[in-house]
Amino acid sequence: MRIVLLGPPGAGKGTQAVRLAERYEVPHVSTGDILRFVVAWQTDIGMRAKSFMDEGELVPDDLVLELLRIRLAQEDALQKGFVLDGFPRTLPQAEALDKILAEIGQAIDVALDLRVPPELIVLRLSARASCPTCGRTYNLLASPPREEMKCDRDGAPLLVRDDDRPEVIQQRLGVFERQTRPLVRYYEDRGLLRAVDGAGSQDEVLERMMNEIESVQGTVA
Repeated sequence: MRIVLLGPPGAGKGTQAVRLAERYEVPHVSTGDILRFVVAWQTDIGMRAKSFMDEGELVPDDLVLELLRIRLAQEDALQKGFVLDGFPRTLPQAEALDKILAEIGQAIDVALDLRVPPELIVLRLSARASCPTCGRTYNLLASPPREEMKCDRDGAPLLVRDDDRPEVIQQRLGVFERQTRPLVRYYEDRGLLRAVDGAGSQDEVLERMMNEIESVQGTVA
């Protein structure tokens, strides 16, 4: 299965992407992880990406797509499929993704749209903290670290992002509506979209997602 996750900030896409990948034994392909990897290994493409990241700018789509093309053409993704986390976020990105997948004989099987009420998103994100070293994210209310404000993996002090303040979250949701709703329609028009209630426990949401995946598995060659 080749799975794309959609949904607003705070919907739980990153957490559920990891869990789905483990459950279906397919690669979890995160654009953030790919960027950190190529920068750490100081590859040519990694240094190009780092030049943008060091300036606090978004890495251009063409560079991210080049990285995705390399990753999705690897044997594990070709043979098993993948869960794509963090991409696409806009309609042009989705169209470009389809082109590179077609070049390697692949296509998206299902796009899961996690739908969460705005008030719950504000509550979730305002309680979010992350590890600056490994990138792991915690919800200080629902899934806090074992030691207060320290990462379970490496003990690094957790950070709360400036853009997780309630007033900024509302602005981010507005950006999401403008940029991502056309993306939802894109997958809906192609018959690939499955809406999933993203409220509830992580296990409840995972079960709903799996039900939608299994409903389309029989139609996938």
